[in-house]
Amino acid sequence: MLDFITNRNKLLIICMLIISCSMDFATAKSHFVGVVSTNVDANLLGVMPGDTIVLEPGKRRILRISNVKGDSLNYVIIRNGNGTVYVENDDLHYGFVMSNSRFFRLTGSVNNESSYGIKILKTGAGASGLGVGELSSNYEIDHIEIANTGFAGIFAFSQPTCDLTANKGFFEQRNCIIRNNYIHDTYGEGMYLGHSFYTGYTINCNGVDTKVYPHEIKNLKVYDNLLVNTGYDGIQVCSAVEGTEVYNNRILNYGTGNEAMQHSGIQIGAGTKIRCYNNQICNGSGTGIIMMGLADSYIYNNLIISAGRNFFVNDATLRIYGIFVDDRLTYPNTSHYIVNNTIVSPKSDGIRFISTISTNNLIANNLIINPGSNYVYEPANTKYINIATKSDVRTENNYFSNFIDPQIMADSMIQFFEFFKNFPLSGKGIDVSNYGVLNDFMGANRGLLPSIGAFEYSSSNVVFNVSKPELNFLQNYETGLIMIENNKEDLFRAISISDISGKVVYRVQLNEPRFFMFNIKGLLPKGIYIITVEKMQVVFSKKFLVSNL
Repeated sequence: MLDFITNRNKLLIICMLIISCSMDFATAKSHFVGVVSTNVDANLLGVMPGDTIVLEPGKRRILRISNVKGDSLNYVIIRNGNGTVYVENDDLHYGFVMSNSRFFRLTGSVNNESSYGIKILKTGAGASGLGVGELSSNYEIDHIEIANTGFAGIFAFSQPTCDLTANKGFFEQRNCIIRNNYIHDTYGEGMYLGHSFYTGYTINCNGVDTKVYPHEIKNLKVYDNLLVNTGYDGIQVCSAVEGTEVYNNRILNYGTGNEAMQHSGIQIGAGTKIRCYNNQICNGSGTGIIMMGLADSYIYNNLIISAGRNFFVNDATLRIYGIFVDDRLTYPNTSHYIVNNTIVSPKSDGIRFISTISTNNLIANNLIINPGSNYVYEPANTKYINIATKSDVRTENNYFSNFIDPQIMADSMIQFFEFFKNFPLSGKGIDVSNYGVLNDFMGANRGLLPSIGAFEYSSSNVVFNVSKPELNFLQNYETGLIMIENNKEDLFRAISISDISGKVVYRVQLNEPRFFMFNIKGLLPKGIYIITVEKMQVVFSKKFLVSNL
């Protein structure tokens, strides 16, 4: 009888939750913010969980939105209306700010996954494009274009305070996603995520010098972003102690300001434990990936091209690496795992590892080509992987070569894939599945005998490639991935797929300057299709096959 009552009560609770959720959905409202509004308080608007804040299209100088409070089941959506929202100024200390807000999604593209409906195109000196702080947490930011900023493109964390409300032990930023954004031409970092001084620093509190500690970040995900021409680091992540992933980002021409210690492709700062993978990092002035954070981190499947190659070319003492690891904040009995990266033409060493506190470290299956330290070290192999004397590192099945085709474009993933398939890489790596490395840069299965480098060259990974003066087309039959690269300066405008009868089965509008990637797995049934790429002055079409994916 007791079991029956208990089960009945459970059923009643479930029914009440369903009714409650249905009522919340039915009563969700849209709140419209006019173009003249620059300071929006969600409390005054009466915004409730599940509601939508719609920003009127048009130009604003600044915009601040505060006190948005959704919940874990009902995020508040903040989006552009039927048109593009512009934020632009050259004399103010911020552009777009989200303050004291939780459980929200700020998006420039609710329906079209390839547009940037919110554009922050200029800010004053020292001002970031998008700031997310003042106790903000549990959010998603996507499809926003940010450019010409006085400091970082996105600045996302809360500064420590004298009353401790934003400090470590009192506040924790959790479950944040930053994806599918286009950030370019920034004075500072493309993304500045988390406070740099994880171990604390001194501020003045009521006339007294007081040491404060920044809050920690957990479950931060940063992926599918395009960052071009960032003045400092492309992406900097600090104080992100748990569940951090940075992947599938394209970081091109980073570190344009040549600022010492601030010009890497990805900087993993103090207090960060991370999985950093499948990133394309090309043509920057600094090191591709710098690891200064906590160990027990994984760096894999990254494509790092020409890191610092043109940074003070005639000064060999200014060293720039593909990947660099040190002990800014490392705990004993922790390890770094650096596997299956492709590093091409760094100014100095391919991998420079000087952490002596971490133990049982692994550097395996990395492809390192043409490092600039060719005539600096003896023995010669230390130019590829240079390990400090007291470091505890196991190196396994890495492949080294000085040969590279100078005609390859540095930011062309497809050309590098085609070039390296002629190297003896297939099946030559060690099994790294125990470290969570199950797929390659393009999503192909690694297997127990993986290829060396970021790309998998097993017989099952069948790839079809077409190169034209206007563009490159690559289709991976195994994963369903299609990649299209632009070889000219004009923009992609649209991509469509039609069946052989001419019926359009897929179409997306674009404003993409260089590269577009999407997956047809589950999208199209087996058959023959025609893909059409529309550019400003050229239309390219080709047939392709969808097999049993």
